[in-house]
Amino acid sequence: MRKFFYGYWIVVAGFVTLTVSNGLAWYGFSVMNAPVADWFHWSRSEVALGFTFLAVAMAVISPFVGRLTDNRGPRQVLIIGTVVLSLSLLLLSRISALWSYCLLHAGLGMASALLGPVPISVIISNWFRRLRGTMQGITFIGIGFGGVVFGPFIGNYLIPNLGWRNAYVVTGLLSAVIMTLVILFLVRNHPQDKGLSPYGVEATEAAKEQVSEASKTSGLSLKEALGMSAFWLIALTFAVYGIGLTGSIQNLVSIVTSQEFTAGQAAFVIGIIGLFSAAGKFAFGYLSDRIDPKYNTAIAYALTALSLIALALARSIHHLWLYGILVGLGMGGWAPNTAALTANYFGLKQYGLILGTIHLIFMAAEAAGPALVALAFERSATYNSILIILSILCAVAIPLIIIIKKPRFTFTVENTPQS
Repeated sequence: MRKFFYGYWIVVAGFVTLTVSNGLAWYGFSVMNAPVADWFHWSRSEVALGFTFLAVAMAVISPFVGRLTDNRGPRQVLIIGTVVLSLSLLLLSRISALWSYCLLHAGLGMASALLGPVPISVIISNWFRRLRGTMQGITFIGIGFGGVVFGPFIGNYLIPNLGWRNAYVVTGLLSAVIMTLVILFLVRNHPQDKGLSPYGVEATEAAKEQVSEASKTSGLSLKEALGMSAFWLIALTFAVYGIGLTGSIQNLVSIVTSQEFTAGQAAFVIGIIGLFSAAGKFAFGYLSDRIDPKYNTAIAYALTALSLIALALARSIHHLWLYGILVGLGMGGWAPNTAALTANYFGLKQYGLILGTIHLIFMAAEAAGPALVALAFERSATYNSILIILSILCAVAIPLIIIIKKPRFTFTVENTPQS
């Protein structure tokens, strides 16, 4: 009987990490903002600034998280992220002004990046040569699972029974306990830390030496990647895709009510999006082990383009369901596809830094998407035009991602990342 591979515990650790970080930061905001606003008599636009600070901080810090991951290893990054997340949540229980609320949400954004897809992608890549995409897909399901677990826990139990201040205290302590246990007992940067080889590499001393020396330095530096058309085609087409995703999803209630549907029907569609996003993460991760990830990415762009058309032309609830299914599947592709494209087209030499830079561009576009769609509506009194334009742009992105060429890697012994 084959011995249980320790890398599967790394997948569990990554899943739990993404569940905790996204559940307490991203999804936690959605249930915490209303009671906080009511307590301080802030407007909804004022309390929404917290999310703006969170999203901007997460985007800006992503390249630095990538560089830190390459240089210090994912475990060190997760330790820092745990400290930042726990302290930010605990200090949020003591706020008395809007500026401190926004500042601490910037802390949550930094924690989301430090405990996010960049270090998790790196550690999964370290542990798996075969099934890398599948394992990343399974791990990334934790992003949505955080909302399933912590959204109802915070909104339906902690706040009604303890109040929002104590809810922040409980979540801060909970994140510290869970992540300390995960990092202490499960997280290891490399298979060599456990006397193993990556999954898919023959477990011999020669193979171990080859992996430890060569695999970490094979590929391109960020400077080299920035000089290649492949990087910019990936980053800019992901930006268009990101605008299409958040532009439609974050304005969904306004869009469907303008089409004479109800807010309750919109909420049901959001549930469909979450369900199919989880399915999409696994599916795209699985496919990236079997076909070139640029084709997977093209599929995600196509699904998003079709979803925007379905939403713009929606005339029945079934059309809204179709939109939810298509955009959920399309959205499920961003994390596994960016990870797979970065590894396959730029290698592991500065994998974290390059992935973080792509995430910076993608998340900046995501942050702009809702405002862009809302502004288009204010000027034209309809959402259809901007939705169709974004659909066309996503369709144009399909051939642009397909034409990218894989550069040749060279092996070096300089600037070897520390483990």
